[in-house]
Amino acid sequence: MPATAPTLLSCSQGDFELSRHPRRRRETLQAWCAADLLLLEAVDKARGNTLVVNDDHGALSIPLSAQALWTDSALSAQAVADNARRNGCDPPVVFWSTQEPQGDWPQVVMRIPKQLAYFEFQLSRLARLLPQDAKLYCAGMDKHLPRQTGQLLERYFRVVERHPGQRKARLFTACQPVRDAPAADVDSHYFCAPVGHQMLSQANVFSRDGLDIGTRFLLDNLHRVAPVDQAADLACGNGVLGIAAMQQGIAGAVTFADESAMAIASARHNVQAILGNETSATFHHGDGLLECEQQFELILCNPPFHLGHTVDEFAGRRLIRQCAVALRPGGQLLLVANRHLNYAGELKRRFSRIEQTGQNRKFRLWQATRSC
Repeated sequence: MPATAPTLLSCSQGDFELSRHPRRRRETLQAWCAADLLLLEAVDKARGNTLVVNDDHGALSIPLSAQALWTDSALSAQAVADNARRNGCDPPVVFWSTQEPQGDWPQVVMRIPKQLAYFEFQLSRLARLLPQDAKLYCAGMDKHLPRQTGQLLERYFRVVERHPGQRKARLFTACQPVRDAPAADVDSHYFCAPVGHQMLSQANVFSRDGLDIGTRFLLDNLHRVAPVDQAADLACGNGVLGIAAMQQGIAGAVTFADESAMAIASARHNVQAILGNETSATFHHGDGLLECEQQFELILCNPPFHLGHTVDEFAGRRLIRQCAVALRPGGQLLLVANRHLNYAGELKRRFSRIEQTGQNRKFRLWQATRSC
């Protein structure tokens, strides 16, 4: 069955065909939300160049003919590019979250992100970057908005307006950035006992304040796999699984892969700090292991189980399919998953042998082998 066809976004800027990325069968979610619509209704296109921040699928960048997109997500950047081409537009220039979006931006249009620390990081950078006459429009869905949204805006902009809520979403506008506001110190550091070292996590990294309990469960079971030359830490976050695998002699070399630019930057920092610059580590910022030419004897993975704010197995299933292709014949996948996520069927379809090698009250550990 083919992937769900694009749906039509109708707004004051025109009609646009948009698809979510990655596309899937029987898609139940659309590529925009009420917060996007509030932003499209509010912006003044006559102000000039537009910087869009945190656009998921192009619902802001494409109608506004944005010159640039500032994002942490390789998946979002790909979605915006695909939808731009679908609508006969040039994709915006992409600035990653680890870069500053240099340029003249009289207008910035932002979807408020999921992580509060990441939101503060972005506001603090914009306050130092934007001209005094610039205007910031930002919006989010009511059920996902941080309670501190207005307070954070007022920390970095002198004039902030809270607009009445509409369609379960809320719009904020701000101007007169506070140039001398201190840069947000939102990097997190914690001591990670399994690797015996401090770990850095930047603002938008999963489980940034401490070791995720699913990852800890996988770390406790690393001894179940034989040493290999080439391994991958897929959805690597700050890189703890791959670092532990190299420390314990389980992997001679590791490729750290994640769709988050801040995750890759955090993993790179931690590898250098803990293992040194001569370590056989490579880093892949992209859609999982797609476009990663190397094949692996072992893949370690604690996959995400959310699409944005929504609990969804699709992301994990998709990574399992990628693993089946990226492993060498006889290679193994060691995957940890919440007990309520039913990955057994997908694993059986993709691998010649699967075994549930561990479980506790919250997680299952799967070991899957590709046919020789």
